[in-house]
Amino acid sequence: MRRVGISLSLLAGCLLLGSVPASSEPYIAVRTGFKCGQCHVNKTGGGKRTEFGMIYAHTKLVMNRVSPSTSRRILDGKIGSGLSMGADLRVNNLYKMETESPSDTIAGSDLSRVTEANLYFEAELIPDIYTLYLDQTLSPAPENREFWGLYQSPSIDFYVKVGRMLLPYGLRLQNDEAFVRNKTGFTYNRHDLALEAGWEPGPWSVVANITDTRLSTVASIIYRRFRVGGSYSRDTKTSGKYLLGAFGGVNFGRVTLIGQGDFITESGVDRFAGLAELNFLLTQGFNVKASYEFFDRDRNVANEFDGQDRITLGVEPFITQFLQVSALYRINRSIPQSAIENQDQINLQFHGFF
Repeated sequence: MRRVGISLSLLAGCLLLGSVPASSEPYIAVRTGFKCGQCHVNKTGGGKRTEFGMIYAHTKLVMNRVSPSTSRRILDGKIGSGLSMGADLRVNNLYKMETESPSDTIAGSDLSRVTEANLYFEAELIPDIYTLYLDQTLSPAPENREFWGLYQSPSIDFYVKVGRMLLPYGLRLQNDEAFVRNKTGFTYNRHDLALEAGWEPGPWSVVANITDTRLSTVASIIYRRFRVGGSYSRDTKTSGKYLLGAFGGVNFGRVTLIGQGDFITESGVDRFAGLAELNFLLTQGFNVKASYEFFDRDRNVANEFDGQDRITLGVEPFITQFLQVSALYRINRSIPQSAIENQDQINLQFHGFF
């Protein structure tokens, strides 16, 4: 209960601080005060960047903006009238440290692996009204992640999306290994044929998504310096899994806090996953990150028998346009019987994008 209390307290701190007057990763959205659809074609975040998102990435995210030596134009992803493309490439190298039981685990460096290689295509058939969108994964396993049509009515801030898409729930963190992503099941690998409707008047954002097996909803209120919201999801075919969560964020100048907590009920077992994350803008384009995560596998069992938590520290500089690197150190703590879950890790990542 002490660990649950710490996680809930950190989350509550993120939410309560937001009441004090004062692409894309959620912390960037909180830092800027933008909704996800400001910088991404997908209204719920992730994937191809909008023209605004590209301009922001090239001017506000980077440490050093590089200009070509000639008059040649920098790549902007535009193919022709109403047609554009984009891409993300992430290459990770993970180094695992020894535990107190080296015979039960292996220390050393995993082979570098491509964790994301995606191409995006957008066709604005009727500008600001009707759009076709494709998100194609090339690696690690080729598959279609998203292919949908979007109709929106700017006059009433309403949209309908139909096709194959990522399913909405909570904060769309880039890190699918985060407990609030992995344990809830809402990761970048969670996509399906679905119907989605959203209404985003003023500071509000309300999204409902339904597939043939699941209903998920996300509602939030977004202001320049803070946001707060909640998520709900349930299996519509069986009573196997229910999710109920809250999330929020607050920004004070260079400091940005985000948090999320989720209560998970599956097969009669109640679980909890929590995240609290601090981001500090050391200088333009150079983000320093610290986060705490907690997962309780069964809330009816004492944490020393089934609890797991971790602390992550590191830096994430945007070196220049199209290029971000990150270096993160993760301290893992779990039950003694699980040597792998007690291995500390160093994660180095290359991220190329446009």
